[in-house]
Amino acid sequence: MLEKSSTHPVDYLKAIEDGCRDSGSSHGAQADTVSEWAGIVYRIGHNNVVSQLGEVVEILDVPELSRVPLTQPWVRGIANIRGNLLPVIDLSGCLTGGVTRITGKTRVLVIDYNGFYSGLIVDEVLGMKHFMDNEYSVEDAQVDEYLLPYTQHVFRRGDQSWAVFSLHALADSPQFLQAAV
Repeated sequence: MLEKSSTHPVDYLKAIEDGCRDSGSSHGAQADTVSEWAGIVYRIGHNNVVSQLGEVVEILDVPELSRVPLTQPWVRGIANIRGNLLPVIDLSGCLTGGVTRITGKTRVLVIDYNGFYSGLIVDEVLGMKHFMDNEYSVEDAQVDEYLLPYTQHVFRRGDQSWAVFSLHALADSPQFLQAAV
């Protein structure tokens, strides 16, 4: 039991700290540090993927867009987001040549990587997920072929798996950078 009769508050705090250390020492050698990986889960077509939380700056509803002439069809336009011009790219369209149908669930993932500030239209954002080290797997991702160059590994929980989609690898790809016609 801690003695409150110490004359100095620092001594009292030191006694609390020592007591906490002593109570935790019975678990000390057996306790493993478990690290956690956090990501944003979203849908591209019928593929559920996850990107590292740090790769996504913001998630937006699809804003009002102004067309940009002489760009690829997958460049959906440019938006004014709090005074910043945001080019908005149809992610699926960029990778497949198709066009994402805008619905009430459609969102824009904002990335800012190496000075490349851009919004990526995805079919739906499913939320944030946390994964533990033991859920990491090096198995091949079960996603459409057009996503494979940007997937790194998989997190598995029970019978579900999420391919890790690198938005930074996408932003570095020549295909993505060729927005002009």
